[in-house]
Amino acid sequence: MRVVVVAFYPKVWSDTTPATPGRDRRLPRARILRRRPEFLAIRREGGTQSGTQLKLNWRKEPRKSRRMAIVVPKACGNAVVRNRIKRWVREGWRNLQAELAPGSDSVWIARPSAGKAGSEILRLEMIRLYQRAGLWMDAA
Repeated sequence: MRVVVVAFYPKVWSDTTPATPGRDRRLPRARILRRRPEFLAIRREGGTQSGTQLKLNWRKEPRKSRRMAIVVPKACGNAVVRNRIKRWVREGWRNLQAELAPGSDSVWIARPSAGKAGSEILRLEMIRLYQRAGLWMDAA
């Protein structure tokens, strides 16, 4: 008879927890924008930058953590394509966030052409839009 012992260690996320702690690649809930009032405030109080595959709505806040959200409309394709775009943008943001200004909120809105672009093209466009917005550390 085989006995399997599973140890459960609860994860504690804070605003200072890195987005890639060890092998766990998930984004902490504290780093994801979810509420409609937050989206509206970013759109009302922040700025906008547009690219060919993505649109960036952004706002700077006086705090250390960086937060983000991804919006992929149905015009981008079926569920498989929309989830792929979200994965690409999430991975790009996860890798780029160390270069971003602290306290930045980002809402990424995908355009229909994003599904055919690929992860590397989306990552380069994210860098370009962050630089134009002044949220990239080199540009600040």
